[in-house]
Amino acid sequence: MKIPVVNRKEYTIYLEYFNEMYWLHTDVFKWSAKIKKEYLKELDTLQRLLNTTLYGLVEEWNIKLGKFGETIGFTYLRDLQGNDGNLYRIYTRSL
Repeated sequence: MKIPVVNRKEYTIYLEYFNEMYWLHTDVFKWSAKIKKEYLKELDTLQRLLNTTLYGLVEEWNIKLGKFGETIGFTYLRDLQGNDGNLYRIYTRSL
């Protein structure tokens, strides 16, 4: 279950606790350099409070989402074959 942890008119940040890991989800409604700076500040604070690595799961074909993750500090970890037969990429964001 995704739980909203930061609600802004420009974006919403969600966390999902699954398999003993925190998975990050974000809905972006508006984006700019200024919004990115605010987003990263809030994401850094959230991660410091959790004191843990964050994870992201991206469908292999969704290159745009993978690049977005990289711009906010995520790095590629490995590929994963899903139960649905699709290939996914796992990204991590360390403290």
